[in-house]
Amino acid sequence: MIIRSAILEGSVADADRSQFDQQMRGPVLDAIATYLGIRSVKLRRLVQTDADTPPVYMVFDLHFDDIAAMDAALASPTRQAVRAQVAQSMSNFKGRIYHQVFELG
Repeated sequence: MIIRSAILEGSVADADRSQFDQQMRGPVLDAIATYLGIRSVKLRRLVQTDADTPPVYMVFDLHFDDIAAMDAALASPTRQAVRAQVAQSMSNFKGRIYHQVFELG
C-alpha cells in the first residue's frame, strides 16, 4: 500500500477557518475520492504539536495499491479537474503545499 500525503504547511485566518475546513472536509475530499484507482482518502487536521515543528495545518492521505496506481491517478484527466476545483478553495490558505509518498507496512 502506498500513501501519498498532501501536506498543507501554513495557516488560515481565524475568521476563515470554519469555511475553509468545511470546504476541505466536503467538496475537496469528495473530489479527491474520484481519482482513478484510489482506495481511500483521509483528512487529518493538526490539533497539537511540539513547539519546534513546522506549522502544518492539515494533511490529505491518498491510499493506492502501489506506485503504478498512484502514477496513473496523477496522470489522469480527473486529477487535472480536481486540481482546478481545489485551487478555487485554497484562497484562504496562506502557506505551501507539498507531497510525500510513504509505503505502508
